[in-house]
Amino acid sequence: MEISSSLPSGIKTRGVDALRSANYRRRADEFFQAMKTEEEKARYNAAALLGVHASIALTDALTVREAGKRAADEEHREATKLLKTVCRQKKVADDGSERLGRILAHKTDIAYGEHFVAEDSDRLKAIRLNAERFFLWARRSFPHVWASPHEGG
Repeated sequence: MEISSSLPSGIKTRGVDALRSANYRRRADEFFQAMKTEEEKARYNAAALLGVHASIALTDALTVREAGKRAADEEHREATKLLKTVCRQKKVADDGSERLGRILAHKTDIAYGEHFVAEDSDRLKAIRLNAERFFLWARRSFPHVWASPHEGG
């Protein structure tokens, strides 16, 4: 069964050539490394937001590679539904989509919220930890996304 035919109704997606998944994965890796660098420099808000963006880019890499689609809504919440569908279709544990939902729940507040958190709060630590665990889950569940011979383009 093709994944697009099993999408829940209402998920806005955009078709993307599966060969482009490497671009999303490379972007995700770059954001993830920048998250670690910002954390080391005690720029915790930036690190948390980079963790969110790394997770979004990684989700795009996974869904583009597996389904030739990425979520197209501005809130990124549809990405969790699309990832859950891909996991179900590929018979992969979908705990990654739940973790993604926890990460995305903080995006708007971190990026646009009225409060600036100067210290490394539990919330910011949790976002980074969830991003790290999301990457571990993705590498374990979809190792071929990193082994892609189709880089760039």
